[in-house]
Amino acid sequence: MARRRYSSTLNTPPTEPRSNGTTTKLAIAGAIFAVGIGVGIALSTLNPTPRTVDAIRLDNLAPSRDFCNNYGASAMVMSSRVYVTLNPFNVFISQAEPIPGCVVLPNNWNLLLQKNVIKEADIRQCKDRMNTFGFTGDLEKNPSVDCIYESKNATEKFTNGLPATPSPSPKP
Repeated sequence: MARRRYSSTLNTPPTEPRSNGTTTKLAIAGAIFAVGIGVGIALSTLNPTPRTVDAIRLDNLAPSRDFCNNYGASAMVMSSRVYVTLNPFNVFISQAEPIPGCVVLPNNWNLLLQKNVIKEADIRQCKDRMNTFGFTGDLEKNPSVDCIYESKNATEKFTNGLPATPSPSPKP
C-alpha cells in the first residue's frame, strides 16, 4: 500500500489565534466574582444580624455598661449546672445559658466595695486565691457577684501562646 505524502502545512493542525473576547469575558467574570465575595463579607461584618455577637455588641450588652467598660471587661457568662450521682456514678450537665456579664479589674475592687456589692472579707478571700470579681445583673439592682479564677491556659490557647500581659522580668 502506498503511503500518501502530505505537505507540511497539512500535517499540522491549523492554529487559530485565541479570541480576545473569550479571555476578556473570563477576566470580567472573575473580577465580578471577587468583588461579589468582597461586598458580601463587608456587608456581613458592617451590618451584623441580631444573632451575631462581637466585642462591640458584647460591650453594649454588658451589665452596668459604663462601669464595666471603664473598670473591667465585658464577658459572656456561661451558667450551667452539674449533677453528680454516686450510686451509680454518673455526671450530668445542664445546657449552658449565656448571660452578659463583666469581669472587674483587681485595681477597681474598691468601687465594688463602695457600691456595697462585696465586703472586705470577700476581698481578702478572693485575693488569697489570686482571683478577681465578676458580676451579672445591674450593679444598682442586686447583682450576682462572684469571685472568679483567671485561666491562664485558656488565654494562651486563644492568643496562640502569647501571654495576655507581659510577664515581670526576673530580679537578679
